[in-house]
Amino acid sequence: MKGWGKMKAGRQTNVDNSNIQTIIGQHARFKGELNFEGVVRIDGSFEGNIRATNGGTLIVSEVARISGEVDVPNLILHGTIQGNVRASESLKMSATGKLMGDLEYRVFSLSEGALINGRCNRIEEKKLAAATTTESDTDQSKGKMFGQAA
Repeated sequence: MKGWGKMKAGRQTNVDNSNIQTIIGQHARFKGELNFEGVVRIDGSFEGNIRATNGGTLIVSEVARISGEVDVPNLILHGTIQGNVRASESLKMSATGKLMGDLEYRVFSLSEGALINGRCNRIEEKKLAAATTTESDTDQSKGKMFGQAA
């Protein structure tokens, strides 16, 4: 089943609902840190930092509110984020999407009416490769630091 049932008439994304592994419901309030792979949809309120790896996708619904830093490969924004965002692969903002913070992106598309109140910087291919190498080196050094084989 393609699309997103919670969207208002006429606005859909190309996300297969069966691929969403985690949903934070509309009446949920979450405070903490979220690290994930795969697809996560937030319909409620989230306070804290969010990070995804391995092509992860974060979907922020129209009623969702996030306060914190977001660092994900793919972001689909229909709601509100207050904090800096890094979308290392893609960002799609609908007309209801609001970002109050700085944005780093590789590719993004905005619908008329989307709001960004902050600086926008495109991630260059060289910068993306360097960040990936640095994360890999950091992960290897962490393993060595705790006596684990890298």
